[in-house]
Amino acid sequence: MPSVQIRSSPPPAVTVTDLKQRVIACLNRLSDRDTLSLATAELDSIALNLSPETFPLFINCLQSTDSSAKSPVRKHCVSLLSVLSRSHGDSLAPHLSKMVSTVLRRLRDPDSSVRAACATASVDMTTSISGTPFSILLGPMIETLIHDCDPNAQIGAAMCLAAAVDAADELDVEQLQKALPKIGKLLKSEGFKAKPELLGVIGSVIGAVGGRNSDKAVLDWLLPNVSEYLSSNDWRARKAAAEAMAKVAMAEEELAPQYKKACVGILESRRFDKVKLVRETMNRTLSLWKQLEGDSKEVSEPTSSSKSAHSGLSATSGKISNALKGNDRNSNAPLSSKSNDVEPLDRSNTSKDVEQEAMESKDKRNHSTLGAKRNLFPAKTSKVKENRSNKLNKSQVVQSSDEESPKTDSGSSSSSSQAKNNAEELSLIRNQITQIEKQQSSLLDLFQKFMESSQNGMQSLERRVRGLETSFSVISTDLLVSRTITRNENHKRNERQHFT
Repeated sequence: MPSVQIRSSPPPAVTVTDLKQRVIACLNRLSDRDTLSLATAELDSIALNLSPETFPLFINCLQSTDSSAKSPVRKHCVSLLSVLSRSHGDSLAPHLSKMVSTVLRRLRDPDSSVRAACATASVDMTTSISGTPFSILLGPMIETLIHDCDPNAQIGAAMCLAAAVDAADELDVEQLQKALPKIGKLLKSEGFKAKPELLGVIGSVIGAVGGRNSDKAVLDWLLPNVSEYLSSNDWRARKAAAEAMAKVAMAEEELAPQYKKACVGILESRRFDKVKLVRETMNRTLSLWKQLEGDSKEVSEPTSSSKSAHSGLSATSGKISNALKGNDRNSNAPLSSKSNDVEPLDRSNTSKDVEQEAMESKDKRNHSTLGAKRNLFPAKTSKVKENRSNKLNKSQVVQSSDEESPKTDSGSSSSSSQAKNNAEELSLIRNQITQIEKQQSSLLDLFQKFMESSQNGMQSLERRVRGLETSFSVISTDLLVSRTITRNENHKRNERQHFT
């Protein structure tokens, strides 16, 4: 019996050593394209068949991978954490902190595919390993997001945090509420570069909290800071800001109606974005805010820029209403008084209705659309110039038909003709916008085809270079062999001549 025990003890050590060598060999083979698929399949099979005793060894091998390794190696080392989490589940709970540290080391990676693999691994660890508290993953991610100055680390931490919060079933709501002000302060930080990803984190946290124990002071500073990015130069930041505001409208059912008027006004002014994805997101968010009930207790507008915009709109609307009242005889109205939904004007309409219609038209009008319209429809712009000159010379505006017909008939006919002209010009603007969208989509398709062709060209060039290297090595080998043979023959000849 003792001999049997002595013989049975060595095999586990040998197995562990063989496993480590096998894993390291497969990781080295990942850097070669020829052996990449085979090494990937073998590492996946190893991860699926691991025992709980070999978890630390396998995770250490993945963690010890250097950042100087090639991108496929770094990416698959993180992907293997997802395979481990999905296949072994709660058995990895004692090793979760080490797995999280492995993911954190890869957040600085310059390759976006590696950071995307980190986000996927965070989701798999959150959903599959339920035996540990969520704070083990949440705490290090928040610390990295707040204190790390590397832009790639900021992007990666924000992606992982947003993905984990969206995927988690059981969240620590108190921890998220404490972290939300710290995360929101980063919107004002110039050192934080990943603003679109940060807005995504804020939207995920608001949606996860779901209005539980909400604080009005948080929304007082959060909504103004988020709404500022609706006019950002980065379209991704505009889209993320609109999505965050949509999360506020859905999650904060009690407090959101107090901000309805201000948020609807800002979204109305930004709904005609030049990027189609942003424009659709703005419209969805606007519809969510409009569906909120009970806006009696309104708070002040979120931003000072919105206040100036609304004051400018009111002043402009007053001017437009005065112009409409004093120029009923003109058959064509100025372009600035056109709206999207045009109806014939009656003499019984009050000045307040006219001002309200003018404010709606001012909100919906886009400066870029005006520029395109002036370039594409010069006849319409000439009519506008004529109308403006007619305003300056009121004595020449009155025509013989106006003197003959009653004032009531002239007013109704001018309003109906004005409505028809408005409808025609608005239909032309809509057609032009659809043409621009089609041109944008065609340009994107052409750019994608160009990228695909360039990638194919690079791959073919790499194959040719490899072929040249192979042929060059063969030629050099043949030359070396021929030189060796020639030297041997010359040496033999010299020996024969020496003996003779």
